[in-house]
Amino acid sequence: MTGEATWQFIDAHIDEDVNKLALQKSKFKDIDFEFAIRQIHGRQKTREKLPFLGNVPRFVFPPSLALEQCSSEMTAKYKQFIINSISRGDTACRVSTGNHRIMADLTGGFGIDTLFLSNLFETCHYVEPQRQLCDIMAYNSHLLHLDHIQVHQTVMEDFLQEMERVDVAYADPSRRDTHGSRVVGLEDCSPNILLYKDVLLRKCGLLMLKLSPMLDVKRALAQLPETIEVHVVAVDGECKELLFLLGKDRSEEVRFVAVNLKNDQYEHFFFTMREEAGSLPTYARDVKNFLYEPNAAILKAGAFKSLAVRYGLAKLHPHTHLYTSDTPLENFPGRCFQVVKVLSVKDALQLKNDIPKANVSVRNFPLGADELRKKLKLADGGEVYLYGTTIEDDRKVVIFCRKFKDSYQL
Repeated sequence: MTGEATWQFIDAHIDEDVNKLALQKSKFKDIDFEFAIRQIHGRQKTREKLPFLGNVPRFVFPPSLALEQCSSEMTAKYKQFIINSISRGDTACRVSTGNHRIMADLTGGFGIDTLFLSNLFETCHYVEPQRQLCDIMAYNSHLLHLDHIQVHQTVMEDFLQEMERVDVAYADPSRRDTHGSRVVGLEDCSPNILLYKDVLLRKCGLLMLKLSPMLDVKRALAQLPETIEVHVVAVDGECKELLFLLGKDRSEEVRFVAVNLKNDQYEHFFFTMREEAGSLPTYARDVKNFLYEPNAAILKAGAFKSLAVRYGLAKLHPHTHLYTSDTPLENFPGRCFQVVKVLSVKDALQLKNDIPKANVSVRNFPLGADELRKKLKLADGGEVYLYGTTIEDDRKVVIFCRKFKDSYQL
């Protein structure tokens, strides 16, 4: 895609500050300088997000926006896991994905999901309107010996008119408007999947949609009644994306899968809205010896009551999504803390005399975390954790605790 001299320049300066390097453009007239700076920046930015590229020295990176919007290696591998699980019958999703002959990524972009998902299929269609991104995919897929990826420079709407039936169709609609501002709602994304889902479902066995973690899930389910499963995907405790799996002939209740990805391990919690609505947790009169905070995927998915019942924990309050027990619980999907003491807000004001700093969080509390920290006059960090929250009798308290373990590391 570029000359040998440019690649040698990239290799020689791969760890340098790109901002400082950019000021030296006049010294290097025999190389494609803009390309080189983009490659150095791209490799530096993705060392943690896309570690597999550390073994592909001449992989080409796109402009920064496409780089920012692409999936991580960890979430791309999880999409592979979903497709394989469906094929093996290891999931409630009973939509046929055929024999893994053909898939289509209808909103290609940088194409990290394309590269990983294509490994499962004999033919993969990559659809992308931008010529530069198409050229990059053609080059990278050949570099990785994925020559079964067919690149189509067009928009999804036009490709659909000629597309033959595929086993799996995948789409990650752009969540930016014409002014570059972020959007969340399905109808505001591009392409607008709501306008084309009927055609898509006629032409594929399974439709997988990657959507914003900020999306209103209940509203999206009303807009996408063909949904079979919703996967709420968090990485190291931070919610990253929603995956909606759709099929034309849905007969069972939607299943939610809240998953936290950490060190290539998947911590799953499965539930349905019917189970959540029918769950009757117990409520603790007092905070017990151990406190539990669910991971971000469970909180986004809304498994508040079913989590308590499933793990035999007492909930602190109907609107406080923290849990407690007398003895420590193994394999809780989230964080576990050992409670030191429970303080009134007034008594918590005296903590500054004993501890210089703390990790402050709030759940169902009138102040935000930063506001509470300032009120308590504490610096951020350290080994102490403080939770401002509301307990069963509507009292506002501050729970002083120390981390017991990250249960998902077990």
